[in-house]
Amino acid sequence: MARKNIRIGLVGVGAAAQVNHIPALKKAEGLELVVLCDRDPEKAARVAQKFGIERAVDRLDDLLSLDDIEAVDICTPNYLHAPMAIAALESGKHVLCERPLARRADEAANMVKAAKKSDRHLLCAVQHRFRPDAQLLRKFVEKGDLGDIFFAKAGWLRQRTEWDSDEWRRQKRESGGGVVLDLGFQMLDLSRWVLGNPSVTSVNASVHRLRKDEVEDSATALLRLENGATLTLELTWGLLMEKDFAYLNLFGSGGAALLNPFRVHKGMHGSLVNVTPTLETSRNQY
Repeated sequence: MARKNIRIGLVGVGAAAQVNHIPALKKAEGLELVVLCDRDPEKAARVAQKFGIERAVDRLDDLLSLDDIEAVDICTPNYLHAPMAIAALESGKHVLCERPLARRADEAANMVKAAKKSDRHLLCAVQHRFRPDAQLLRKFVEKGDLGDIFFAKAGWLRQRTEWDSDEWRRQKRESGGGVVLDLGFQMLDLSRWVLGNPSVTSVNASVHRLRKDEVEDSATALLRLENGATLTLELTWGLLMEKDFAYLNLFGSGGAALLNPFRVHKGMHGSLVNVTPTLETSRNQY
């Protein structure tokens, strides 16, 4: 007998939902997005009609009361992640939450506690782990093909036009932080995941405010990892260039690898050899 689709409700129909989450959920096999929720009922209905989704509600409780909904995708501002996720978990729903998982560690811990208590899954949308090139790069590291990784460099530099996208992102109470929580969360997660999740033993960092907001818009950091390797992070919302830059570069005793575009070189028989596999997704996907 064919397995039935997992029925999903999505909360928060802003840009993240419309550009990324809804199209991905509509495309994925085994999933069925059946209801949208937003505090603006007209917007919820308009987006539901746009994407061909059968229902729209304006209260989270109305969504959680639907017995046929098995999972909830949370795409709201950061300050709503924890209370909404906990409410969904306590109602028996699985939860996918837009990043960052929460504003603070204690909020995230409470979310994890609620997931364990309800025996439901809680997943943060760290989608870059599922990129084919990132997964292949992790296999190179796991197999030791690059030797001992002694230095990694990651960054996400976004154009200044992104500054005015969401007012709440610049308010500390609502966002919890600036570019470090927004872009740094993803790049640090991807870097540590590719490297096998080593613990961070020390951090030296500097943050900047290019304009007078409550949160930082640029940051640099030097992280020492438990295996002795060094990881640097470079982050900004204030890049004055024609395009964004995102990268993860690994340097090992036996080779080096880059993402965006995907490149792998190894030292073999006294020569530098390009061993990059062919991937359709090796272009910049950030």
